[in-house]
Amino acid sequence: MNFLFILDYFTPSKWWVERLFENIIWELSKENHNIIILTSRFLNTLPRYEKKENIKIYRIWKTRFLFTIFGSFFWLKLLKNINIIHTSTYNGAYIAYFLSFFTKAKVIITCHEILWKNWYNFKWKFKGFIYKKLEDIIYKFWFYYVFVTNHVKNVALTAYNIKNYKTIYNGLEDIKIKNQIKKETLWFNKDDIIWVFAWRPWWTKGLDFLLDNFEDIRKLNPQFKLLLLILEKNNKKKINNILSKINWRKEIKIIYEVDHKKIYEYLNIADIWIMPSRTEWFGFAGAEFSKFWKTTVLANIWGIPEINYWDCHFFSVDNKEEFLNCFKDIFEWKINNYWYDKNLNIKNMLEEYKKVYKIRT
Repeated sequence: MNFLFILDYFTPSKWWVERLFENIIWELSKENHNIIILTSRFLNTLPRYEKKENIKIYRIWKTRFLFTIFGSFFWLKLLKNINIIHTSTYNGAYIAYFLSFFTKAKVIITCHEILWKNWYNFKWKFKGFIYKKLEDIIYKFWFYYVFVTNHVKNVALTAYNIKNYKTIYNGLEDIKIKNQIKKETLWFNKDDIIWVFAWRPWWTKGLDFLLDNFEDIRKLNPQFKLLLLILEKNNKKKINNILSKINWRKEIKIIYEVDHKKIYEYLNIADIWIMPSRTEWFGFAGAEFSKFWKTTVLANIWGIPEINYWDCHFFSVDNKEEFLNCFKDIFEWKINNYWYDKNLNIKNMLEEYKKVYKIRT
């Protein structure tokens, strides 16, 4: 078959959504399918065109917003013989919809989130209205919708009249640790209790809430230290603005632009994983950390309880008292054995997507 993938970002960007599609694409390539990828050229050093065996990669425009506006016109000439168009929320959906008028190819969209009415909570009122209307449009297309959790699916079915859909949990990679990083290497003491936050410093991820309560948590145990793994270097100014208001900077280590190949090495030294998100639909990072069989402190929000497992300590979003109680329980060695029956591996995920492709052709 001939596939067209429309993605905001692709390799060498190596974070969770990109890795999901990378796994799907390499698997299809092994089976000798022809694949075309349309993505943004987010680094000036990246080639505009690249060919790897039966995979062709076209990179246009630096930002995903310009990519959304101009990508449709770029691809009209490349639609010949395409059987499946696969994209993801949000930006790629509009290009896929436009192109679907000019081809008989079926469109599949992987939906990682639906904010619906919550846009009004996270954006200025008028801006929230615009974002919600743009999201509404996506769920009125004639796509086949793949939801990454049942929570996302249930929100979609409540909000919209969707007929063709399926839940496919994102597959998690096997953990491979080549080098054992010691705590001392990162200027921690070997007896320190390290907690890790790994994400973007957006309001929705709750980093401000974590930092506001850091000092109170350290009163429970002075050995608590914080390791921040921040995805992009351009967030440095935002992080420094937050940290300038506090006087315990020496208890925090920050690493920017963490290489995907080393992320597990950093996670492996952590004693506690913290995910204080205000929105979360799948929670890649928390789910991956669960595979280390270590303690997690998680906001009890949306898709998080559905995906994470092992020793999970949940608290209500922005609830300081419950948040501190999680650490009290941890300090008292109270283990919450929390389990689920999902098998989040790459093989299962790929087989489910292959079934969808077969249905749509």
